[in-house]
Amino acid sequence: MAIRADSFLIRRASPMLTWTAQGRSIVKPRNDSYADGDALRWRQNEDRLRLARIPDGLLAAVSDGAGGAGLFCGPWAETLVTRLPKTPIAGVKTLSQWMDGFCLGFRSEYAALSKLTPARHSKFIREGSFATLVAAWLAYRQGRVLLRWMGYGDSQMMVFDRTGRQPVLAVNYPATLSALDRAPFLLNWKDLPRDGSFHAGEMVLPDRATVVLASDGIGQYLLLRTLAALPRPAATGGLPVEFLRLVGGGESKLAQAARAHRAAPGLDLLAELAALRDCLKSDQAFAGRVRSLCDKGLLANDDCTLIMIDVDFARSR
Repeated sequence: MAIRADSFLIRRASPMLTWTAQGRSIVKPRNDSYADGDALRWRQNEDRLRLARIPDGLLAAVSDGAGGAGLFCGPWAETLVTRLPKTPIAGVKTLSQWMDGFCLGFRSEYAALSKLTPARHSKFIREGSFATLVAAWLAYRQGRVLLRWMGYGDSQMMVFDRTGRQPVLAVNYPATLSALDRAPFLLNWKDLPRDGSFHAGEMVLPDRATVVLASDGIGQYLLLRTLAALPRPAATGGLPVEFLRLVGGGESKLAQAARAHRAAPGLDLLAELAALRDCLKSDQAFAGRVRSLCDKGLLANDDCTLIMIDVDFARSR
């Protein structure tokens, strides 16, 4: 699944704003199969993404359907991104009210599809369908771009400030590495969203910024590359210190990944973002980049979905 590069201009008397949005999604590079009766079936990409214009801006979203639990998680992820409203979801109550508008219809449609296979039907009714959701609404307001976002689960959102010589990670969701080191709560059509699992925020973007939305595997890759390139921190908290603690000990998958990134020489952050941006130009380039990183042990073998939005102001002097 791919969304082509989309560049467009919003002009005001002063200044001129340009934003470029690109997104791609591919199945895991080392895909596997499973027996379904007498048939052999290859696993499908359970990720979904959306890029859409809204008044004075754009909407971007990534949903990662959980392949290891429930049924019809890909279609559920598709439902979440396609149903997103053009105005931000700012709280768990609004999220619940929004989901009320389509959960019953989704259940009815896929319960009917699974009725011919009693075991699948029972699993669907019993477990439901699981997916993450991260969404961003960007709008031009009074000479600036306002970003409002929401997240549920471990799909990621990052904002990089590109006004200096090297980009700087300004905001990230989830906000801690420890949140990526444990199983997340996911959205399910059969359950009410949990207040403690819903996160949202807003910020005015710098004049030059890159907003990234990603499923957990490639999002974790970019976050760990960013942290691995930083000098040893003097502070006693924050992401850099969390990263060094993971490097120093622990046998979780995230700790092992942190050590692999710390040991592997890589591009600086400016070049890293450029390489990711460039590979989004085609399915072949994105698949090749993902497979290469996976073969190097720097990216988990998982479905990969990535959206990059570059925002640039050309202010009059």
